This record gives sequence, C-alpha cells and structure tokens, in this order.
Amino acid sequence: MKVLILGGNPAGMSAASRIKRKAPDTEVVVLEKSWEVSYGACGLPYYVAGLNEDLDKIRIRRVSEFEKMGLCIHLGCEALEIDHEKKCVRAVEGEQEKEFSYDRLIIATGASPKKPPFPGIELGGIFCLKTLQDAERIKEKLVQCRGNVVIVGGGYIGLEIAEACILQKAKSIRIIEAMDRVLNTFDKEFGHAVQAELEKHGASVQTGERVQRFKGIDGQVTEIITDRGCYEADMIILSIGVTPNTGFVKGLKKLSNGAIITDAAMRTSIKDIFAVGDCATVQHRLTKNPVYIALGTNANKQGRLAGDSVLGKAVCFDRALGTSMLRCMGLELAKTGFSEEEAHREGLSYKVKTVEARSHARYYPDPCIITIKLVYREEDHVILGAQVMGEKEAAWRIDIFACAIDRGMTTEEVGYLDLGYAPMFAGVWDAVQIAANAAK
Repeated sequence: MKVLILGGNPAGMSAASRIKRKAPDTEVVVLEKSWEVSYGACGLPYYVAGLNEDLDKIRIRRVSEFEKMGLCIHLGCEALEIDHEKKCVRAVEGEQEKEFSYDRLIIATGASPKKPPFPGIELGGIFCLKTLQDAERIKEKLVQCRGNVVIVGGGYIGLEIAEACILQKAKSIRIIEAMDRVLNTFDKEFGHAVQAELEKHGASVQTGERVQRFKGIDGQVTEIITDRGCYEADMIILSIGVTPNTGFVKGLKKLSNGAIITDAAMRTSIKDIFAVGDCATVQHRLTKNPVYIALGTNANKQGRLAGDSVLGKAVCFDRALGTSMLRCMGLELAKTGFSEEEAHREGLSYKVKTVEARSHARYYPDPCIITIKLVYREEDHVILGAQVMGEKEAAWRIDIFACAIDRGMTTEEVGYLDLGYAPMFAGVWDAVQIAANAAK
C-alpha cells in the first residue's frame, strides 16, 4: 500500500511516523511545500523575545531522521490538485510538474496567517509569524530598530508577540483589536485583565478599532491608518487568525472557512482521503459536531490516530475541548470547554460561578490569588467549561477541569476529588475544589 501525505509538520509527520512504525512495508511519501519539517511553531514567540537564542532548538526532528525510518520526503514540493478518481496528486517540485499516485491520501497542509488585502500590505516591515524564517526576520527587525511596533490582533499569538516586544524593549507597543476586547475566546473579565496587564507594562491596547490601510516611504511602512486614527509604525505584526491551506482541494466537504470536514476517524467525505491538523476539523466533546480548533495538541493526536485509521484500525477522536494556556507578562490564563458566551450561543441552560482562592496555603511563602470561573449545566451541575487566571500556579489547574469535562463530571464530584495536598502546592481544599463546591 502507498500512503501519500501532503504536509510535513506536526500532524503530517506524526501520521507518517506512526504508519511506518506500525506497518514498515507501507510506502509512505510526504510532500512538503517549504524546506522545513517537524518544528514547534509554538516556540517561535519565545525566540523573538530572546528567551531562547537558539532557533535550532525549535526543530523537533530533521529530514534525515525521518528518511532513516524509510520515509520518502519531497521538500519544496507544492500540491496543486487532487484527482480523486485517478487517485493521484499533481504537484510542482522546483519548476517541474509531477504526479504522485496513492492508495490512501492524508491532507495535512496546515493553515496560513490571514493577510487581508489592505492598501500598502506589500510594504516592507509588515510581518506575520508562522515559520522559523518569519521568527528570524521579526527578531532581526525588532532588535535592529527597537522602535514603534504595532500588533494587529489581540489573540494568543498577538499577546505572545506583545510580551516579546516588551521584553525586547521596543520603544512603543500598540495592539489594535477589531473586537471589543483582546483574548475574545475567553469571557470579557479575562480579556479585560489581560489588557490591564499589558498596559501596566507600557503597551497601548486599542479595541473596537479596524485597520484600513498602511502608508510608507521608500517601500518601508511608516504608518498604520485605522477607522479611528493614524499611528507611527516602524514595524507591524499581523496576528488576526489563520486560514486553512485547502484552496487547491476540490470536491471535499468543508466548513465556511475552508477547513476540511472529517469524522472521528479523520476520514473525509471521499473514500481513502483523510485530513488532519490545522487544515481540518475536530470533533467537539460537548457538541459532537465538527469544529475548527487549530491547536498543536489536536494536530499531534489527529496525526497519530490517522496513521492507525489509514491502516484500518478503528479509532475515535471525538474529545476536543479547545483546552489552552498562555502567559502574558505576569498573568497566566487557561481555558477549556465552553465560556459563558459560548454556552449562551449554544442555547444551553447553564449557570456560572466565579471564585477567588489562594494558590497554596497562606502560611507558606508567596501565595497568590487564582480566579476560577465555571460554566455548568443548570439541571445536573455537569461541568461545561472553566477559565482560570492568576500570577502563578494557575494555568496547570485547567487540566483537572479538562479531565472532568471529558468524563462528564459534576461540580459535586470535582469538589470531592482526592487531590494531593502540601502547603507549598495547595490548601487542604485546592482552588479547583473551592470553585466546584461554590457552584450550586
């Protein structure tokens, strides 16, 4: 059997490696558009920040390591068209067009940063952060000029880049967000807390403001114009979400954003074609519907299980909750399941409870306050979502709630879990249990 994989990063290479380990005689061919495979894109903001000065540490495995496993990898090879009936993919490698046949196909082409056609978008000094080369260019420019930086978009990447710019001592840092708050996947009180944290460290956060165009001199950006004003900019970093790289894919069912719809076994709407990672949907644990949640955790799980699915093993990945964590300067935040706003949009009958509790025993040095917000079903108190924030010792607690939601636990059950205790780690009633027991 020949398996063709389009895309050589986390999801694609997880699938490729899994297939080769489980079925060594299977021919596995990977087509990768870029010249890199298997790197940890989540580490890029920390390279920009100077917290890691060695970009090579972000590379997980090299092509040579995969080739030793028996994988055939074509770098600089872009898929142009899939012929479902002939079971082949037309691609261009260098300047030469080629056809690659397959018995089974895995689409793992990922996603690209959104780059709207604003006037002036072609000017130098305007960046997106996606690849290792992007990180190198952004860091070089940032360190070189340490000038006025404008970040368009206040989501996860935008906030991590803002932290990087603060740590690199940029002259000024301005975040422009079209929505009414930054970090809008969280409820508003968490977004407002992040904004306050950024402003405490000198950043300017402007919400409800839309970019209109860019201006420059001699091919380099100098200004950004919005519907509210005009601001100096020595460099601009766009962080306004991603678009699945599926424009070349025809005939498969997709979401409105282009993400390929898959079932819990990563199968698409056409036999023998699978899709994984940021170009595809995942099955949500609570809704049981295909949703788009572009996270590395999902991509790696999908890749591993798709490898088994391609080989005919029954698999089921229907447990995505969008569990995520981040740190923005001195504030940790984490979320899993539904926020209050999301539960409202789903039309659920729910209640919420927000509590503050200490991170560990008050008589052990340096405790901090952790804020926990729970969303739970009104009729039976089954937990639907949780959000957490605090200066430290906060983010990891979201994993307890992720387990609880996955298992369909109630607030009462979580409140009486036999969690570990020592004064330097928690109180006899952990913050998680205090929140759960307060939810009536």
